[in-house]
Amino acid sequence: MNQNQVKNQNQRQNGGGGVFKFKPFISFLTVFSFLLLAFSGFILYLRPEGSIARWVGWRAIGLDKGGWEAVHIVFCALFVLTGVIHLVLNFKAIIIYLTSGIDRNRKNLVEMVAAAVLVVLVMLAAVWRVPPGSWLMKGRSHFKNQPRALRVQVPAADFEKKSLRRVAEHLGQSPERVLKELEARGLKGVSLESSLEDVARINRMTPQELYLLIRAY
Repeated sequence: MNQNQVKNQNQRQNGGGGVFKFKPFISFLTVFSFLLLAFSGFILYLRPEGSIARWVGWRAIGLDKGGWEAVHIVFCALFVLTGVIHLVLNFKAIIIYLTSGIDRNRKNLVEMVAAAVLVVLVMLAAVWRVPPGSWLMKGRSHFKNQPRALRVQVPAADFEKKSLRRVAEHLGQSPERVLKELEARGLKGVSLESSLEDVARINRMTPQELYLLIRAY
């Protein structure tokens, strides 16, 4: 095989002979998607429970709970898409590699069986909540229920979504009086039908801080 033939073969393997090579692009995109997926998953592992995260205004590297969930979901979809494309582009090589464990020589049989058994064991550990799956879940509970910024427990699930009227009534206060007090303090976007979360966001507060302010009246 001469140098031109070798060059042409390498170009075909890399997805073409032009300036932009598709196969390396997909490989890099798969790796980068995986890294962002893993990092966002780690951040979400450390975040407080959903209602508490919104209650204390939890943020990490500038993004709140909803922002990190969006990043995680988008890169999960991108990773799956690029992974599928990567499998299609390398289908022949992957099939040869996999079937080498069950062919006449059984070159990779031990490794293939070990990998399959490990996957099943990890899945069962997660389902049955036994180590190491239970260790990860206990660690998650530690971060989930003990945010440092929590000054008062959330009165009820999704309490931050309740209107100011409902919040005032929950505290046994006059909604109209609460409205006047908040307006007197110069808070923006205040109305009895606005949610605690919306008013807090407009005024760069957390729902917890706004709740404590209302409770002090």
